Amino acid sequence: MASTPEGKLKTKLREVLTKRGIFHYVAAAGPYAQHGIPDIVCVWEGRAFYIEVKAPGKRRSTTPNQDRMLRLIADAGGISCVVDDIKQLLEILNAGAHQPTSDPLSFKRATENSGCVANG
Repeated sequence: MASTPEGKLKTKLREVLTKRGIFHYVAAAGPYAQHGIPDIVCVWEGRAFYIEVKAPGKRRSTTPNQDRMLRLIADAGGISCVVDDIKQLLEILNAGAHQPTSDPLSFKRATENSGCVANG
């Protein structure tokens, strides 16, 4: 997994999640997997938290399926975000999970560029 820039970032993100004691796993890909499910699935502060990982500089390159799933997750009460830098995840985690917004491009409790979505 760690041979590509995205794979290297996934490894770093998982290290941070592990150090913080956040339950997580990498979503399986394949012909029977749900299309658009984010790369890392977590339970954070009692909420479902999904992280779509992109190579550095590619945060805004999500597919229509990914955009749809990120919105469905947020509409169901979970948190979903797209990150292409470890700092984005750290800002999100430092802010906490319980200050939601419906703005799809900004999770206001973190940074304007975090790419997180949450409702309720």
